[in-house]
Amino acid sequence: MKRGIALTIIIIAVIVGFLTVRGTMPFMPIFGNSMEPTLKSGNLLMIEPADPGEVEVGDIIVYSVPAMVRDYYNYPPVVAHRVIEVWTEPSLGYRTKGDNTGEDPFTIRPQDLRGTVGDQIPYLGLPLLFFQSTQGLIFTAIALTLLAFFLYGGEISQTGRLVQRGIFAPAIQESRRTNRVLAQKIENSEQKMDATQQALVQFSAAIAEYAQHLASHTSAIQGLSEASQELKKSSAEQNRVLMQLIEKMGGMETPQPKPDESTPAVEAAKSEEEEKKMFPPGCVRNRREPTGEDDFHHSHPHQV
Repeated sequence: MKRGIALTIIIIAVIVGFLTVRGTMPFMPIFGNSMEPTLKSGNLLMIEPADPGEVEVGDIIVYSVPAMVRDYYNYPPVVAHRVIEVWTEPSLGYRTKGDNTGEDPFTIRPQDLRGTVGDQIPYLGLPLLFFQSTQGLIFTAIALTLLAFFLYGGEISQTGRLVQRGIFAPAIQESRRTNRVLAQKIENSEQKMDATQQALVQFSAAIAEYAQHLASHTSAIQGLSEASQELKKSSAEQNRVLMQLIEKMGGMETPQPKPDESTPAVEAAKSEEEEKKMFPPGCVRNRREPTGEDDFHHSHPHQV
């Protein structure tokens, strides 16, 4: 209860301070030195109601500045200046100026009149001037939010849990279920990865063992290859020696056997040779069978 009252008072003070700079409250902080020393900056000025027809030259009036004029001339929302002229034609209006500044560039309308200057409370307007700045408004909003959380943190947390259970409970349960399923899948994936890693380790060991066997087989094959090269060299050497033997044997002459002179064929050949020596071919005394050449010699005996 006390926390609620304190927070309510602070919020009301902030709202009042915001309204004072807008000219909607019967008092306002004095800003600037345009009316010094009559009006001192930082004091809280009390606004007294006044009838527009009773305003006279020399009165210090408080009036609101229209938004269009405020934006164009860069004026504050509410101003307190001295009246230097009162117009009645064609309509009622006031010309004003600050005691330390020039004449205002616009005419004050009766509907913009807030009242005349009353009493002043020293330095009480300084906190209210803070609300005229943007930084002040941002700071106030943040401060009120933090104060509310500080005063009602437990209640806000409990309310949040109730809202969470009532509205977000299905989504939270679904999210938890999804997280469990995802965690299970991740665990299964990790197990599969472990199994795959073990298989890879075993495969690597098998490859290493096969490499050792292959290295031993390679050594045996290299030995066989070297032995084959030695056999080739020995075979080439043997072929070379055989070729030399063959060449040496080919250079030796083999004696031909003489025919037996006692055979009939040899005797017939010898007898025929002797007859050839005794009787020339074509002679009538030749014991051989007559030939075409013999007939020729018989017909031409003078050629014998």
